[in-house]
Amino acid sequence: FYPFQDQAEFELGKFLCERFTQSDIDRFLKLEWVSKPSFGSKDQLLAWMASLPTGPKWCSTTLEITGYPTVQPIQLIWHNGLDVVADLFANPIFANHMTYNPHIVVDGDEREYSEYFTAQQAFEIQDQLPKGATIIPIIIASDKTPVTRHTGGLKMHPIFVSIANIQSDVRMRATSHAWRCVGFMPIPKFTDVHADYQTILSQRLFHKCMDIIFADAKVAAMAGKFMPDPSGHV
Repeated sequence: FYPFQDQAEFELGKFLCERFTQSDIDRFLKLEWVSKPSFGSKDQLLAWMASLPTGPKWCSTTLEITGYPTVQPIQLIWHNGLDVVADLFANPIFANHMTYNPHIVVDGDEREYSEYFTAQQAFEIQDQLPKGATIIPIIIASDKTPVTRHTGGLKMHPIFVSIANIQSDVRMRATSHAWRCVGFMPIPKFTDVHADYQTILSQRLFHKCMDIIFADAKVAAMAGKFMPDPSGHV
């Protein structure tokens, strides 16, 4: 939690930045009954917050399908999928819950298939990789709940990403934050188009958006990429 002393102090700083104005932060820090944190002013707190890692940046791209106008512009809000995957793979929180090599699990006389790395496909792919390399299987999920707040009335479906290197019991725990939102899929309404074509055009747009989000990930899948693991090893 550097430059903060501990998690409690970081959470205090986060709360102040999210809920208080800058003048209110200064007044709060001057109260006699408040246990003094290591940051003594709003300027120092804001500087510390600004120095924290920000993670993958959000991007916004306006799209169109030639010959098929929409009621509102098609706006894709997205992260670079490869950056999100690299951020998950390097997260030290998961250091003790990661798998890098395919393995066989046996229960009595039967082979057990559970995690991706117990599958035969994992062995087949790993055998094709150079020494020292590992697989990072990407898991993609979509939430069908439309997101309409703070989008100017646009309807969007969030797309989430995780990686199979993180053990499933940890990955599926909501408090682990092992799933990251990688994009908001637009749900446009095409004008003067038959209902059947609405579905076809929406599917075409979906794949176009996924191509944008995971363009760099596709290149990495073919050529490989150096990434630090949770322990800092590349």
